[in-house]
Amino acid sequence: MFKKMLVLAVFVFSFASLSFANKTYVIDTPTAGVLSYGAYDMGFRCFSYGNIISNINFGIFKPLDIGASWELDKFIGKDQAQVAVPALNIKLRLYGGSMVLPQLAIGYDGQGYFINNDYSGKYLQREKGLYIVIGRELFADGLIFNVGANVNNFLKTRVYGFINAMAPVYKEAVYFMTEYDNVNYFPHARLSCGLKFALTEYIDVDCIIRDCWGKESVGRISNERVFRISYSGKF
Repeated sequence: MFKKMLVLAVFVFSFASLSFANKTYVIDTPTAGVLSYGAYDMGFRCFSYGNIISNINFGIFKPLDIGASWELDKFIGKDQAQVAVPALNIKLRLYGGSMVLPQLAIGYDGQGYFINNDYSGKYLQREKGLYIVIGRELFADGLIFNVGANVNNFLKTRVYGFINAMAPVYKEAVYFMTEYDNVNYFPHARLSCGLKFALTEYIDVDCIIRDCWGKESVGRISNERVFRISYSGKF
């Protein structure tokens, strides 16, 4: 195991001059950033129970991203797979930021995690829903903070909060990611962290530990290991 990790580290450091293709999300929470005009991002997220989420996003206009994602539960393994309804994602950057003021974006993310077995179309871990987020670089070069709020149930309105950060570990080839989601509702609060590796100019790989020290319950997995890979390009 140590030899494999060492080989991976050497491979990643060999691309130390590269920057990341996608900084629009940290782990589960969005940033205030959007894709550049004409750019696209596609990726796969592998997590517990053999589940996979595929997603694709497009920079339709300069400040606007539109995309979709699709969860396949138990896709890997011998159990019968379950298919969720594809989810819509949209983000609009309202303000690009300045030396004093942060970036500001609003959006909607319909992608949750773990399909509910009652076939209601809902997730055991609910989607972000409608959100607003501000973000900017603080304290050091490359250290980016984002703070936001979201609502995912318009019948029983509850406003959730989130905060996330990304910090360079080794130039722009390795970043440390962390976030605290649902900060104002402790039963659903999640602390997550991970490392983002720039393998090439177009490919990012994320190794994530999700819901650190959380309490196990239905639809909640403590210290969940998540692997994510994304590819970005431009038309």
